[in-house]
Amino acid sequence: MSTIKDQTELGGMLGESLTVRKVNGRVVIKNRPQRKTEIKSDKQVKFKDKFLLASQYATRQMKRDDVKALYEAAATGPKQTAYAIAVRDFLIAPTVKEIDASEYRGQVGDWIVVTAIDDFMVKKVRVTIKDGAGNKIEEGEAGPDAENVFPWVYIATIANPLLPGTKIEAVAYDRPGNKGRAEVVL
Repeated sequence: MSTIKDQTELGGMLGESLTVRKVNGRVVIKNRPQRKTEIKSDKQVKFKDKFLLASQYATRQMKRDDVKALYEAAATGPKQTAYAIAVRDFLIAPTVKEIDASEYRGQVGDWIVVTAIDDFMVKKVRVTIKDGAGNKIEEGEAGPDAENVFPWVYIATIANPLLPGTKIEAVAYDRPGNKGRAEVVL
């Protein structure tokens, strides 16, 4: 590997087969792999399109100082950048791991606890309660409980006298707007 000291700007192609780039303050020269011209599958095309959207999302977020600071705080490891964290955040949707309706008896004020996770941050959780026939009884955003024991708690606002067959759906959203959902039937 060759290096140049006190370089200002350096990068690009050297001929048709060598690339030159600056990595961690050092100049790296390496062979450029040959591009494959094979036909891509639908899955590969969809991922390429999604990655392009993720890159555009990350670029926009890096222009907002407040959001950039959030992503920078998450970039704790070596070779991690705020941009890379933002790309990953766009690509990975949140997951609703559990809906705990053990305290829900169909009464106003009953609690439903939702466990939702994301690689970066769950922005909000919406809870929908439907009767056995699929008619919406109520819906709204979950929030932290008064003692901050559970991260996402929904408190019922409408009585539900026919509890058997009731469906509770929770949808978690992350910063880019990805969704993860789960449902339980009582």
